Amino acid sequence: MGQAFYVAGTGTDIGKTFFSCLFMAKYAESYGFRYWKPIQTGLSGMSDTELVQKTVDLSDSHFLKPVYEFLTPASPHYASKQEGKILDPKFLLSLITKERKTNTLIEGAGGVFVPWTEDYLAIKGIQESNLPVVVIGSTELGTINHTLLTLDVLTARFIPVLGFYLVGPKNELQSDNAEIIQKLGGAPCLGVTNFPEQKLPPTGFITFANEHFDTHRNVIDTVLNPDDEL
Repeated sequence: MGQAFYVAGTGTDIGKTFFSCLFMAKYAESYGFRYWKPIQTGLSGMSDTELVQKTVDLSDSHFLKPVYEFLTPASPHYASKQEGKILDPKFLLSLITKERKTNTLIEGAGGVFVPWTEDYLAIKGIQESNLPVVVIGSTELGTINHTLLTLDVLTARFIPVLGFYLVGPKNELQSDNAEIIQKLGGAPCLGVTNFPEQKLPPTGFITFANEHFDTHRNVIDTVLNPDDEL
C-alpha cells in the first residue's frame, strides 16, 4: 500500500517538473516512488518524463509512460483535436484510480483549469480522482494572486490540498510571498526551493535536492500521511 498524489501548478511552466525532479531525486529510491505524467503535450523536444529521468538518472521502474502524448505545444483539448486523437477522461481516470494506493507522483498538464477536452476541465479530473494535491507556485512577483486563486478553486470543490510549494529564482519577495499565501490561502507552505545557479549532472542534482529540497520533511511526511493533514 502507498499513496499517490497530484502535482498541480498555478500555470504552465511554473515549475511542476522541477519540483518533480527534486522529489524524485530525494525520495524515489528510499520510498519507492514513481513519476507519471499521464497527459503530455509539446513533444517536439524532450518529454517531461524523459527530462525527469535524465535529470535524476533513475531506472525505468520509477516511471510510468504517458497515456496521451501530443506533438502540439498546446492545451490537451486543442492538441488532440489538431492531431485527430481522442482523449477519454473516463478511461484516464480509471487508470489513475488503479494507482491511488501506490507511491506515485502524478504531474498534471498546465494549470487546474486547462481543458482536457472541450467539455472537461483538469480540475474535474483532479476532483474525480480523489487524490491529495500539492500546489506548485512561483517564488516571483504575481505568485500571491495565482497561488491563492488555485488554492481557492481547489478547496471550494472540497479537493484535498496538502499544501503549496514555491520554486523559482531567488528573490527578496519569496519569504513574504510564502507567508502571506499561507496566511490567506488556508493551506500550509511545504517549502521553498530556488533554481540551482547552473545546470547540474545527475549526481550534482541529487546532492542539490538532498540539501535544498524539503529540508524540514514537510512534503514527504505529509504525502505519506495525508489523513493527518486533511
